[in-house]
Amino acid sequence: MNLNLLKEQIVGFPILGYGLLHIAASLAEDGHDVEVWNLEGALLRGSSVADIEDGFQSQRPVVVGIELNWLISSRGALQIAELAKRWLPETPIVLGGTHASLFAREILQRYPSTVDAVLTGEAEKTFPRLTENLQQRGRMGEVGGLIYHEGKQVHEIPLKKADLYTDIDEIPPYSYKYVTNLKPRVPEKVPEVIAVNTTRGACRMKCAYCVGCRSFGRAAFAVHSPEWIVRQMNLLLEEGVKEFAFQDLLFLSGKKQLLALARALQTEGLHEKILGINMTAVPGILDGETLDALSDAGVYNIDYGVESGSDRVLQRVHRPTSTAKIVDAVETTIAKGIIPWTFWMTGLPDERPEDVHETLALIHRTTEAGGLPKWVTPLIVLPGTELFENAPQFHISLRLQSFEDFAVFSDLERKAVSWYPEAISHESEAMNRYEILRSALDLKLAIFKRREEITRRFLDQFAGMVLARHPHLSLRSLENIINLRLSYILTAFL
Repeated sequence: MNLNLLKEQIVGFPILGYGLLHIAASLAEDGHDVEVWNLEGALLRGSSVADIEDGFQSQRPVVVGIELNWLISSRGALQIAELAKRWLPETPIVLGGTHASLFAREILQRYPSTVDAVLTGEAEKTFPRLTENLQQRGRMGEVGGLIYHEGKQVHEIPLKKADLYTDIDEIPPYSYKYVTNLKPRVPEKVPEVIAVNTTRGACRMKCAYCVGCRSFGRAAFAVHSPEWIVRQMNLLLEEGVKEFAFQDLLFLSGKKQLLALARALQTEGLHEKILGINMTAVPGILDGETLDALSDAGVYNIDYGVESGSDRVLQRVHRPTSTAKIVDAVETTIAKGIIPWTFWMTGLPDERPEDVHETLALIHRTTEAGGLPKWVTPLIVLPGTELFENAPQFHISLRLQSFEDFAVFSDLERKAVSWYPEAISHESEAMNRYEILRSALDLKLAIFKRREEITRRFLDQFAGMVLARHPHLSLRSLENIINLRLSYILTAFL
């Protein structure tokens, strides 16, 4: 079988989500034998489908869990499920992750002979319970968040409060010791850069386009304590990780929590043991005192979701920032020795060509202030967002709606220039899909043409601020980081 996993996709690196790894840690803590396989990584390193079959046949697992977090993994996840079901026809195949949760019913209806169930939402409690039911009674049983087949019908068991950790510090930190190579059967090498989960629950900002507003059963936003985060980082540091990323909603945890985390990282000396920390934020959320503390604690770059240079468009999608706040955030961040990377979108509701021109103007303005453009992408309107659920109110028409529609992202192969009209999720009254894509490409080209100027300005004017706070970096390493990112901007889509 020619697995899509082998294609040079638009995101060309195999990663394991920490959700899957936390589930593995929970299973191990409950006394279960567990192995995690990075099958995409194995295939890219030369393993064959026969090697995968040998792995399944030799282990004879009680249950096979497959992660489906990302659009680009849709086909691959279903292909792995199909193979696993062929080799182990009596073993339940369970999917989980954000994308699987969004499309659970459709996946089960469309692939009834391949996928037995989808376990939605957080599963550190529910997956071990499902496993115990299978071991003791030979069936999955009543498990919160489980959507499953019963005859020709699809049934759903709602998530209850008891199915989730109230105190999320009780969730076991994850480890790579459960991740095993298929061939040879040895522990897999730990990535040098890795994400740490710091929060759970829905984002309270309610941006109209963001799936992060979906709670998946958790009623309230929750934050790990500084002590838990330090424990998780120390565990991964011992396993070989050199750099960390807080790519979730840590920036929403509040100033008091962020200052406490910064102090804990310094007290533990973690900032001296690692290459650095990346995090995300909405421009204007983090003040100077907080940024100062985070910089001292090892945060050397922040990804800012700017999205648009038009205040009117930002307000239309309920983005809690403004062009003035964006520029101020960039200036304050670089002054504290942290690189402000900026993220941009096109195709937002009611966005017109003149709004795209305003976005280009703000890109120039932020680069002059010390910001570096990292991503420019067409907006993807996903199920569960306000845009998707109320498309007519936002004057957009949806092109992609079903699981099969969005599976187009699994079919995309990297191009020298990111022109993927088949993957544009919607059209608006002001811009059709080609105009949305063209506007994104125009912004990318404008950045790409100025990449040497952007790099030189940053190195001449701002690099000293970063190097003064993060001595493990060098002018050469900064130049390499910036050049690599800016050279990649034309090909990046997601």
